[in-house]
Amino acid sequence: MAGCSPETRRAAAWIGSARRVVVFTGAGVSAESGIPTFRDEEGFWQRFPPEQFATWGGLTKTALREPARVAEFVIALVEPIAKAAPSRGHAAISELESFLDVKVITQNIDELHQEAGSSTVREIHGTLFDVVSAEGRFLWRVSRRELIDTCERIRCAVSGVLKLPRMLLAARRIMGWSGRRVYRPGIVLFGESLREPDWSHAQLDAGNCDVMLIVGTSARVWPAAEMPVIAREAGAKLIAVDPVEDSGAELWLRGPAGEVLPELIRMVRGD
Repeated sequence: MAGCSPETRRAAAWIGSARRVVVFTGAGVSAESGIPTFRDEEGFWQRFPPEQFATWGGLTKTALREPARVAEFVIALVEPIAKAAPSRGHAAISELESFLDVKVITQNIDELHQEAGSSTVREIHGTLFDVVSAEGRFLWRVSRRELIDTCERIRCAVSGVLKLPRMLLAARRIMGWSGRRVYRPGIVLFGESLREPDWSHAQLDAGNCDVMLIVGTSARVWPAAEMPVIAREAGAKLIAVDPVEDSGAELWLRGPAGEVLPELIRMVRGD
C-alpha cells in the first residue's frame, strides 16, 4: 500500500465511507477483454460509418447495396463479444459487492459484468444476447456459442452468389422475420430510446449513490453521459478510472481498469 498514489488513497477513503456505490462503465473496460472500442481514432465507427451501420434504416439500405459489407460489420461486432471473457476490471467491479452496496450501469452490450458476478447491472444500451421484436419486445435469448456459430455461417454465406438471401438465412437466429414479425438483436442504435426499465433504474441509482466510479468511458455520449451529471448534482463524489480520460471527475486514477481497480479494492479492504 505504501506505493499507492495519494489519489488512490483518497479514492479508497471515499469508497470505504460510502453507503451506496455506482460503477458507470463504457467500452474501455471491455477493451481489456479484446472487444474493439467504438469511438477511438481507430475505433469501430471509423471502419463502419454510423450513417450506414448505426441505424436500422441505414443498415437495411447498406445490406441491399453491399451485403458483403454488412456481413463484415455483423461479424466484426458480434464475434469479439461472443468470444470474450471478463477482464480483471470486470472481476474487481464484481468483488466490490462483497462489502458494499453496488449497482453497475453499463453502456456495453456484452454481458461481461454479469458473467464476472455483478448482480445488479443496468444495460442502458441493451444486450446482444436478447432477440427482440421490431417494437423492442423480448422474444428469446441466444448464447455465446450460438453467436459464434452465426458468425461462421454468415462468413460462409457471402463467399458465393446470392449473398443477401444467403446472409439473411445464415443470420436467422438473431435477426430476420417470421411470418409478419420482424426481429433483431436487443441493442440500442443511434436515434433509439435507451433500454427500459434499465434507463429509469439507472437514473434512480445515479441520484442515490454516494460515490460513482466512472470506468473506461469518456462520459460524453448522450443521453448516457447524464449519469455522472445526476450523481454530481445529488452530491456524490466522482472517481474516473481510465488510461486517457478524466471524464470530468474530481479524482482521476490513470490506468486500465484491470490494473487500477484491484489495487483500489485492496486499499478499501485494508489488505
